[in-house]
Amino acid sequence: MALLVGALYLAIFALAEFSLRWDPPREWTRKFVHVTGGLVAAVLPWLIESHWTVLALGVALAALLWGTRRIGWLQSVHGVARETEGGLYFPLAIYLLFLLAADRPVFYLTSVLVLVVADTAAAVLGSAYGRSTYSVETDRRSIEGSAVFFLMAFLSVHLPLLLLTELDRGAVVMISIQLALLVTFFEAISLKGIDNLVVPLGTLFLLVKLTPQDAGAIGAQLGAQLAIVAVIAVVAWRYRFLKMSGALALMLFFYGAWSLGGPVWIIPPTLALLGFVGLRRWLQSTTRLPDGRYQVLALFHVAIVPSLLFIADNTLQTFSPLTGWWEAQGLGQPFYPVYVGAVAAQLGLMGWALLGESHVPDERRRRVLSGVLVGALGVVVPLGLLAGSPAGLTGGGITAGRVVEFGSTAGAGLRTGLPAVWVAIGAALAVPLLSALIFAGLRRQTPHPVAGASATEPGRARAGLSILRAQSLSVGGAALLVVLVLLGEVLVPR
Repeated sequence: MALLVGALYLAIFALAEFSLRWDPPREWTRKFVHVTGGLVAAVLPWLIESHWTVLALGVALAALLWGTRRIGWLQSVHGVARETEGGLYFPLAIYLLFLLAADRPVFYLTSVLVLVVADTAAAVLGSAYGRSTYSVETDRRSIEGSAVFFLMAFLSVHLPLLLLTELDRGAVVMISIQLALLVTFFEAISLKGIDNLVVPLGTLFLLVKLTPQDAGAIGAQLGAQLAIVAVIAVVAWRYRFLKMSGALALMLFFYGAWSLGGPVWIIPPTLALLGFVGLRRWLQSTTRLPDGRYQVLALFHVAIVPSLLFIADNTLQTFSPLTGWWEAQGLGQPFYPVYVGAVAAQLGLMGWALLGESHVPDERRRRVLSGVLVGALGVVVPLGLLAGSPAGLTGGGITAGRVVEFGSTAGAGLRTGLPAVWVAIGAALAVPLLSALIFAGLRRQTPHPVAGASATEPGRARAGLSILRAQSLSVGGAALLVVLVLLGEVLVPR
C-alpha cells in the first residue's frame, strides 16, 4: 500500500506539472496538489497500519518538495509569489495526525478535511471575491475568505461527527461552531504556511477536548468565547492599538487562558491590558508617541510565555499525577503564581519599551517607569493572587489582606518551612524582578526604535520586534528559573 500511495502522489505532481502547458494561475495548481494530496492522506488509516511507513512517506515527500524548490523544479507547487513553507509543514502534519489519531479515524479524517477543504475553498474564493482585506504582517487576507473558511470548517467537522459517530446532535452542532470559529482565527493569523500544521493539529486537540462534553457545557464555552471576542473587538476598535491580526491573536490568548486554565486565569491579563492601554493613551496625549497598531507577531512575543504556562498547567492536570500531588500538599497549582508574575513582567517591560520610544524627559521617564513597575508588582500580582486564592490556585488563601494558615501538614514538602501562600507570593514577585534584570542586559544588545519615528517605517518595526523578542526571552528565562526552583524545593530529597 505504501508504494501505491507514493505512486499516487507522483501522479498528482505529474498532472499538476502537465497542466502548466495551459498556463493556469500557480495558486490554482498548488491548491490542486493540496486538495488531491490531502484526500489521499485522509484515507491513510484505512490503508496503512504502521506510523513508521507514514513517516517514511512523509520524509520522502518533504525531501522531494525541498529539493525541487532548491533547483527550481515543480513550479506548479513552488511558483506562487508569496513566501511559504506550507509544503514542508503538510507532510509533518499528516504524520503527527496519524501518530496521534490513527486509532480514532473519524478524528483523523475530520482534521485532514478541515485542512484540505476549508483552506482550499478560502484561498480560491477569497482571492476571487475578497474585497474587504486586512493585514497579517506583510500578508493580506480577506474577510470573505475567512468567512468561507469558517463555513467549510463547520461542514468539515459537522458532517463526519454527525454521520460517523453517535454523539448527540445538539453537541455536534455546538462542537462544529466552536471548533470552526477557533481554527478560523488560527488560520487567519498564520504566517508562511504554518496553518498547514496549526489547523489540523488544533482541530484534533479541540475534538479530543470537546467531544466528551455534553451540549450544555459546550454551549457555555461557546458563550464565553463569543463574549471574549465581543469585548476584545470593542476594546481594540475603541482604543485603536491593535490591527485585526493582533486582535484575533489576543482573542485566542484570552480564550485559551479561560478554557485551559479557568475563568480566574483571565483576570491577571485583563488587569495588565487595562494598565497598558491606559499608559499608551496617556503617552499619546502628552508626547509624540507613534500611533502604531500591534499585529500578530507582537502579540505572539508578549503572550507566548503566559500561554506556555497555562498550557503546561492544563497538560499536567490531564496527564501527570504531579499536579494532584502538589495540590494535596496544600501548595495550590505550581504554574499559576508564575503565570501571574509573567503577566505582570510583560506589563512592566512593555511600559519600559513604550517610554523608550516617547519624548519624555529623563527625570519624568524614571518617575513614570517607577509607577508602571509599582502597578505591575502592586496591582497585577496581588489582585491576581487574590483572585486565584478562592479556587485554591495559590495554596491556602489570601482574604481581606490576611494570610490564612493551612494547618500542620499543608506545605510540608517545602524545605523553606514557609506557608505555601508566601511561596506563591514570592514566586509571582520573583518573575518580574528577574525579568527586569535580564531585560536590562539584553536591551543593551538590542536595536531600539527611534523616538518619534513613523510607526510604518520598516526599521522601526524590526527594532520593535527585537525589543519584544528580548522581552519574551527575559520573561521566559525568569519564569523557567522560578518553576525549576519551586519543583526543586518540593521534589528534590533533603
